[in-house]
Amino acid sequence: MENLEKYQQIGQNFIDRLKLTTYPVAVRFILPGEEIPKGVLRPQHVMGEEVAACVIYSWVKRAGLSFYVSGSDIACKPSSVLYFALETTDNPDDTYTAWAKKAGYKRNFDAEKKSRENDCMLSYGEIQGFVVTPLNNPVIKPDLVMIYCTPLVLSHLILAATFEGDHLDCQFNGMEASCKEGIIRTYKTNECQVVSPGMGDRIMGAVQDWEMIFSIPESKFEIVSNNLFKAGYRLQSGQEEPPFHIPHILGNHGPFKIFGGKPAEAPVWPFLRRKIKLSKEKKRL
Repeated sequence: MENLEKYQQIGQNFIDRLKLTTYPVAVRFILPGEEIPKGVLRPQHVMGEEVAACVIYSWVKRAGLSFYVSGSDIACKPSSVLYFALETTDNPDDTYTAWAKKAGYKRNFDAEKKSRENDCMLSYGEIQGFVVTPLNNPVIKPDLVMIYCTPLVLSHLILAATFEGDHLDCQFNGMEASCKEGIIRTYKTNECQVVSPGMGDRIMGAVQDWEMIFSIPESKFEIVSNNLFKAGYRLQSGQEEPPFHIPHILGNHGPFKIFGGKPAEAPVWPFLRRKIKLSKEKKRL
């Protein structure tokens, strides 16, 4: 039996410190022959028919349920066929043809395919399915987590993920975002991803106008969790924590000083002003 307490604590830390209003959505791929955890729900059994994968993610983030998902559970066949590779067709271009003929997300077939030429995909038979479960109450050790959040929370997560010197390389094309970017690219690259939920996420999965997704591979859970709110630790000397918090208190709004006193600015700015001044003085000599 896997010890899941560490993941419960990390998940709860994200909820508490980031003031999340939904549960972080953890995902674990189940490899061929691997045992499916007990107590998980099957989407078809709960909902009576196959549904879009993003609908399942929404049930996890809002209700805290845990699901095991196979190809027959997913109504969004592009995700099932092209990305999770849980089902297959005779022609590998069938999904692009379907998009071009029946949707028109891009100008034509060539544009549909070109727009996705850098997509990450699994191979058919690589997994038998996957478990989706809340990180603060997981049924199995996760491979990654998707955190649905506001742009402000997203900024804090990016700062935490890059605090040790990393940077993020992310892909966007407006579609299939939670599945291919939030899950598969995060899994394949073992890197954090900023995800802009696609139209499927927002229309079928009920992802709100203000929501973004930040995905974290399991290997970086602790790094991101431990580095929350550390960025800017030299900005206000003598204080225990940096000034970046949730919610933020604005010191000024343009030239207008809301609370009076000196303009609110980072110590970095006067430091560089002095350097600029010294450089100009040397050039005049």
